[in-house]
Amino acid sequence: MSTPLATASVTARLSGQAGRAIVSARGHHWIVDSPPPLGGPNEEINPLDVLLAALATCGSFVCETAAQELGIPLDAVAVTAAGDFDPRGVCGQPVDPRVQEFRVRLALSGPSKEQAGALAEAFRTRCPVHTTLAQRPHGATTCPEVGHARRDGDAGARGRGAVEPQGS
Repeated sequence: MSTPLATASVTARLSGQAGRAIVSARGHHWIVDSPPPLGGPNEEINPLDVLLAALATCGSFVCETAAQELGIPLDAVAVTAAGDFDPRGVCGQPVDPRVQEFRVRLALSGPSKEQAGALAEAFRTRCPVHTTLAQRPHGATTCPEVGHARRDGDAGARGRGAVEPQGS
């Protein structure tokens, strides 16, 4: 018998200010701004920042958990995620808008070189954000649903988006 999949869902709705959205997940709310090329105020984090933050924080938590499970001393973890993309794509110019390359740096304090390698391997194999970005999800589709967005921000998300970075 297979374990049922967990489902994560986030809703973004326009705030009424051009280029600004309110994002909601599990009762938490935060603001995301569109980048300047799309006319956003650029006062808050943008969608690419959110993607990279998800990758970095997931990596931090996987390393922390794996270190506990493996009995590896871990005094500090800092994960830096970066991605290269052509900003002209988001403006509709005929270039590939995807992130072309992701880079992740794990800075670990406490483990030996061998132990740090085990934590890096745990990150590569257990972080759902990393594994999703590194390979295409099975059967991933984007299903736009045409209808009315509710004022409570629940658009009834049913589709799954795919990210297929070139390089790794």
